[in-house]
Amino acid sequence: MKKIISILWILTLFLAACGGRTETQPPTRSLPAVTETLPTATRTLLTAADLTNGFTFESPLDESALIPPAGAAPPAHAFEGRLELLGEQEGGHIQILRGKLGPEYTSLPEFDFDFVQAHGFLIPVQRGNIIANHPIWNIILEPGRVWQEADDGGFSRASLPFALTVKGGNATFNGTLTFLFNDTRVSKVWYQITQETTSYTRANLWGLLDADYHPGAVAGSDQIRTDFAADLAARMPVKPIAALAEDYPDVDISAFGRGVTPEHLTWYGVVVNGVNYLGGCQTRFGVYPYCEAMRATSYSTAKSAFVSLALMRLAQKYGLEVADLLIKDYVPEYAASPGDWEQVTFNHALDMSTGNYVSPGFMTDDDSAKMGEFFSAQPYAERIKAAFDVPHQAEPGTRWVYRTSDTFILTRALHNYLQTQEGADADIYQFVVDEIYIPLGLGPGVYTTMRTADNNWQGQAEGGYGQWWIPDDIAKIGTFLVADGGQIKGQQILHPGLLAAAMQQEPNDRGVKIDSQRMYNNSFWANHYSPTDGYDCEFWVPQMLGVSGNVVALFPNGITYYYFSDNREFTWDAALKETDISSDQPMLKEP
Repeated sequence: MKKIISILWILTLFLAACGGRTETQPPTRSLPAVTETLPTATRTLLTAADLTNGFTFESPLDESALIPPAGAAPPAHAFEGRLELLGEQEGGHIQILRGKLGPEYTSLPEFDFDFVQAHGFLIPVQRGNIIANHPIWNIILEPGRVWQEADDGGFSRASLPFALTVKGGNATFNGTLTFLFNDTRVSKVWYQITQETTSYTRANLWGLLDADYHPGAVAGSDQIRTDFAADLAARMPVKPIAALAEDYPDVDISAFGRGVTPEHLTWYGVVVNGVNYLGGCQTRFGVYPYCEAMRATSYSTAKSAFVSLALMRLAQKYGLEVADLLIKDYVPEYAASPGDWEQVTFNHALDMSTGNYVSPGFMTDDDSAKMGEFFSAQPYAERIKAAFDVPHQAEPGTRWVYRTSDTFILTRALHNYLQTQEGADADIYQFVVDEIYIPLGLGPGVYTTMRTADNNWQGQAEGGYGQWWIPDDIAKIGTFLVADGGQIKGQQILHPGLLAAAMQQEPNDRGVKIDSQRMYNNSFWANHYSPTDGYDCEFWVPQMLGVSGNVVALFPNGITYYYFSDNREFTWDAALKETDISSDQPMLKEP
């Protein structure tokens, strides 16, 4: 039997599970060290001469050229100040592999950002989704590495991961850039984008740009370094997916990631006993150099990990009655709707059962041209109008019809309710960041979200989609929900009743029926399993799902299995069987 269940987790039974769980605290991780000697291997790609004088190129390069080689030495210089790229518009190249993109997609947005250096890392001062001065692209910067090589003429070398995101959209395009530097100047900067999480488009982008280094003290640099060290130390321990078979010899690791087309897979993993076993991170030019910093598009996993958690936190803080508040009392724009919102509660909207819809067909409304009008409507006034432009068809709470626009309405309702409690400056997304994400140890890359176009794209948080995850974010959120019962360091953060219902641990509240095997409760999908499926008992598996093929499956034995992809493939049965959910015995081998 395949046993990857902690003996501690078996001590406490879930109401709807065959396994068990208990709270565990993973160890912290220290900053990795670099050696003191220069590597002797001769570099053949992106040499010092290439980055100084330029070179001929027709495509991106192997990703291994953008990371420190084995035995890399510490940098001889400390980078602090602004890195400014020049000629972004003229120096960009693009190869479109799927879909159609206009010429405006070819170039990077204007790049002029502050960085500081610490412990062998190059740290961007501005994190999260940065609204750029570009017709299409925004940008996310992640910390990279700095080091020295023997053939770089005394210069130090840097690389860092980044992602381009689409203005008004959730798609993510992952890339890396690299350059040489000393105390006063930088070489040319090579960049390439070779992987994406979006169902509609595939493209490589690359270029070699001139650049300026503006050295100088960065305000708050000491705090930036301190915060980064704390962020890195708080990461959940990570092992490669292959190590799962070493820690649990009876496990067939091929079950994880099975059923997902490899070329469409961003990354995947399984979280067991406080360890995040991570796989994937393939690009079209090799393994991504910064797998743990690779941003994936949330799509509708945001409905669960943002909006549902927001309501659960509000209910825990201000009372369960928050779930039964009426939409019409907090979103006045409802009055212009052709539908009936008189009895629609926050919980009805969270369950996709407002009774206001066009077609009861599975995902028909969300895939319709009518919903496309909502997705393209900007700014907030037009967007909320489009969200409410739907007829009444059923009594609230009686029929499940998936509509992303209903989540937008609910997000606005939660935002306005929060302001009645915490003042006019309160913001529902910042509330979740402050009350859940930061205490949970999520890093600054998730402190921003997609918003409406008001005030230079700083309007109302979208809610239905619009976040960007790294694997550590998903591992922590999954553990928080299914293993820790909504607690952080012993404090109950989420309302336990609402969370139990979402996790299918409350038999009297399964949510709203999708079909004979699935339910939807508090923005979490759930599938039913029984002995007819080859198990020893009946249980449910709740999930956070995203339209492109994003799955966060929360197994009731405390294990989280996840993958983010873009070929609309949804499957976790092989992974579920491999975790031996029905076992009541301890695992065969301690990790």
